[in-house]
This record gives sequence, C-alpha cells and structure tokens, in this order.
Amino acid sequence: MTFPPNKEDYKIKIYGETDKLDKIIDESIKTFSSSITIYKDNKKILDMCNKNDDILIETLSVTKSFCALAIMFLIQDGLIKSVEDLVCMYVKCWCYGKKKDIKIKHILSHTSGLDKYWSYENFMWPEGSLDYFLSDKRYKRPNVAEIVMATDKVSENESGWYYNDTAVQIIPVLVKNITGIQIDKYLNKKLFKPLGIKYKWNKDDDGNSYGPNGLSISSDGLCKVGLLIMNNGMLDKKKILDNELIKQMTKIRTSQKEMRKCPMFSKTTFSGYGYLWYKYNDFIVAEGFLGQMLIIDKKRKIVASRLLQTKWENKKFEKEINKEKIYFGIFKDLI
Repeated sequence: MTFPPNKEDYKIKIYGETDKLDKIIDESIKTFSSSITIYKDNKKILDMCNKNDDILIETLSVTKSFCALAIMFLIQDGLIKSVEDLVCMYVKCWCYGKKKDIKIKHILSHTSGLDKYWSYENFMWPEGSLDYFLSDKRYKRPNVAEIVMATDKVSENESGWYYNDTAVQIIPVLVKNITGIQIDKYLNKKLFKPLGIKYKWNKDDDGNSYGPNGLSISSDGLCKVGLLIMNNGMLDKKKILDNELIKQMTKIRTSQKEMRKCPMFSKTTFSGYGYLWYKYNDFIVAEGFLGQMLIIDKKRKIVASRLLQTKWENKKFEKEINKEKIYFGIFKDLI
C-alpha cells in the first residue's frame, strides 16, 4: 500500500458550506486519514476518502464503545437486568475466587480491578510475532476468550480507573453465553442491519470475536451509529435503542482528574469517561489507536468520523505511529 498518500489520492465530496471544511480537509490529508465523514442536521456535508484504502477499516478501540452498545441492547431485550448484574451470573468460571464480585458496570467503566497487563502483540498475533502474523504460513492466534477468563483480579472493585483492554474481552464472552451467538451477529441483528451498515468483525482462530478491537466499518457507517445516538435512539420514527440507555451509557462516571491517574491518560484532554465512551466538553466520543474517532455533538447536531487504515507491512507507516501527527488530535477541535 502507498504511504504516505498524496492529495491526488483523495476523492472529496462537499455537500455544504466550505469555510470550515477546507481546514478539516487539509488537516485530514496531512494526517494521512483514510476517510472522513461529517453530518450536520442529519445531512451529509463532507465525505472524503483515500482511493487506495479499503472502505471498511479496522476501528481499533472504537470497538469497545460497540461492546457497550451490545450491553445496552441486552438490557433492552430483557436478557440482563442491569449493569449491576454480576458478570459471574453469565460467565460461570468467574463464580469462584476474587472475580465473583465484579459487576458488568465495572468492566464498562474500567474499574474491575482485573490485571492491567496488556500486550497487543501477544493478544492478537501468533506467539506475539508480527512476522508470523504477516507470514503466508498459517500460525494459530491466541484464544482470547481463554485469556480473559483466566485473567487475575489484582485490586478491589472501584479502587481506581485504569484503561483495561483485556477486561473488555469478557463482554463478547458474556454476549455469546447469553444469546448463543457472537457479539457481531447480535449487533448485526440489533444495530447494523436496521441501520443498513456493512461491517466486518475480526475473530481469533477459535472463532471468538475480539472486544478491545476488531470492528471494521466505513466512516459513513460509523456516522450512522452516531446519528442514532444524536437522535436519541430513533431511526425514521422507530425506536432502535431506548434513549435512557444511551444516557446511561454516555454519562460521565470517571472525571478527568481520575483518568489522569492512569499513566496512559496522564495528559488526557477528555472531560471524563462513561461506559466505554468518552466525553470531550459537550461531545460524546468513541476513540481508538491511531486517531480512529466518532464524534457526536447533540447540541449542534453534528456527527463526524475519522478512520485510518493500518499498514503494518509498510516501514514508513511504522515510523509514523510514534509521532503525534498521525493521530489527528485536533480533529475534535475542528468540528
């Protein structure tokens, strides 16, 4: 794949006023963005994409916010009572030892006390090796359901906020145990299909859907989910998700001050954290590694998304991920 892209690599469609969009377009290209979509007042005003990149792009940690949506749908369907339910009610191997008192809300708010250790390489790649992952030879990837079910609890519930990728993996396990289907199939039924969204969801070699990452979607598809949230769970006068559950999911549970106690977030500009969703001033935000982002501004009726396709096989790309530019940190401020 070509990297970095040139301006000529982009297909840009502008449907509205261009004064503020010009700056967004310029910065999107400078930060190597694969796709940008913006809606205002439920109408698309910008759609741009790198013609050399895929349409469906891995959202990385934005996937976590969709795990929260799955929990809200389970509550709406009456399959769980509330986020106060103990995880061990649905994951029986957690009924013994220290993990038996962890509630669903603790997973959603990163306050479960589960072991904080995280290695993307060891979680996603065969024997933790990128070379094995990219190899033509088939190497088996780790079973992520087994990893999370065996993860130790090392501190008390709500003893502190710590961003915990591994802990989120229990949500796909929980969804599968309750519904009998993988989380992607459940969300296809409840969310993607009603909204007309195409998607892919990465799985390990044992068929377990990933939770900390794994969802691939278009920037426009991501915006459609944002529009649903902006419109209080309604689509064409039909309720898809109860607005009270949306409020519950996006309400700040952890302040910026508490977030900054976590080394990864010591300089965060986010105002707070809800149930696997961020708040940035008045914005509701889902964010992932490399600056994958969905922004929802309910007051001004704006929804915007930015995605960047990973190019692990490209040495120039590998160098750029260690620099701030690729993350497009000012995107939230340009909206």
